[in-house]
Amino acid sequence: MTTAFIDLRTMARDDRGLEVTLSGELDLYTAEQVDLRLHALARAGHRNLILDLRGFSFCDSAGIDLFIRLNRRCRASGTRLLLCDVPARVVKSMRVLGADRDLRLVVT
Repeated sequence: MTTAFIDLRTMARDDRGLEVTLSGELDLYTAEQVDLRLHALARAGHRNLILDLRGFSFCDSAGIDLFIRLNRRCRASGTRLLLCDVPARVVKSMRVLGADRDLRLVVT
């Protein structure tokens, strides 16, 4: 059995907010690994929580669900969640699941 890998790194904190990069595979197993860390960041009082997803190689419905729940927590704490550099295949999955209606995607 192979173990999926996910890497979460804080890249920048400034007046725009907090930028975090996620790379690797976001699936049922790895979503559990980063869930608490991302939710803690959502409660930290930043104006924006910017997730750079350009390093994603895979994201399943568990990962997309994580983003939806994170977005709700961000809104509750007055933070705006932005998903940046979302790979096209992840955007397609989000559209199929209807998640793009709730999530703010910045595709470059």
